[in-house]
Amino acid sequence: THTCVVLVDNSVKCFGLGSEGQLGNESTSNIGDGIGASVASSLAISLGSGRSARAIATGASHSCALLDNMSVKCWGSGLYGRTGYGDSDNRGDNTGEMGDALPAVDLGTERTATMIAVGANHSCALLDNATLKCWGRNSLGQLGYSDTTTRGDNANEMGDSLPAVAFATGRTPTAVVAGAQHTCALLDNAQMVCWGDNDYGQLGQGSMTAIGNRTAATVANTPTINVGTGRSVVAMSAGDLHTCALLDDAHVKCWGAAANGRIGSGDTLDIGDEPNEMGDALVAVNLGAGLGATAVSAGGSHTCVLLSNTHLKCFGNGTDGRLGYGNQDNLGDGSGEMGDA
Repeated sequence: THTCVVLVDNSVKCFGLGSEGQLGNESTSNIGDGIGASVASSLAISLGSGRSARAIATGASHSCALLDNMSVKCWGSGLYGRTGYGDSDNRGDNTGEMGDALPAVDLGTERTATMIAVGANHSCALLDNATLKCWGRNSLGQLGYSDTTTRGDNANEMGDSLPAVAFATGRTPTAVVAGAQHTCALLDNAQMVCWGDNDYGQLGQGSMTAIGNRTAATVANTPTINVGTGRSVVAMSAGDLHTCALLDDAHVKCWGAAANGRIGSGDTLDIGDEPNEMGDALVAVNLGAGLGATAVSAGGSHTCVLLSNTHLKCFGNGTDGRLGYGNQDNLGDGSGEMGDA
């Protein structure tokens, strides 16, 4: 329900629903709805004296920025500790809460961040020492700590007290993405592993069993996702209930919830929730004859792919025109809707 952008001068503007301070404008007003401030007239978010943004990520009702000094600041709803300040307070909804008054998230002694990812109610940071820390809601193990304990909403839960997610021996994370209630890491061997909610097979393990919520199913003992014989992962993206990977052969494969056509399979049968659906059995998304992909981005219930010819194709839930085709039709959930069509 809100959007944030990093501008060419590395400032940040957010627009949309502002009810919990997620726009960082020190109010609960919406921006861009034709009633209050427009995006053009709104002020850039104050991130602190001399500070600018390298990257921005948004959740259901909070936002986090990776700053130029490699620190992380979050604002909006503090419920479940998703902003990482040791309480459940909202920030950015009242005057005097942004800028220098908004502290950096404590990631640990002398630790900085290189990448951030934000889910519906949780946040993650890839750190400078090639470790990953996550905080916020953990109802389904989306933090990856083999329990369901929320972190970041009480004192002494962040900083050095917040552990790093444990991966398989010898493996380190190089990228992180977050869905509504699941998280995925790209590892140093160009393979990926996901954990958290798995009701639709979005973890790509051929089951619907959650991972990371108990000691019997840890991130460390979970196999990397089989995306096909000899294939490696270049980039990944997570929607609310589905996950997509850009592979080294410029193909895109998606799995998880198929409702509305969001995984581009031409039907509404979930993939990844039963055995023998992943690997070579998982068909790449048909993007059109001779076309490969250079980037993929999964929204809540739709997916967009940047093609090798610099064009864009989107599929999934078309409600409110989110696919950009001048209508509200779903695409990818029926035969004859993908590829050159």
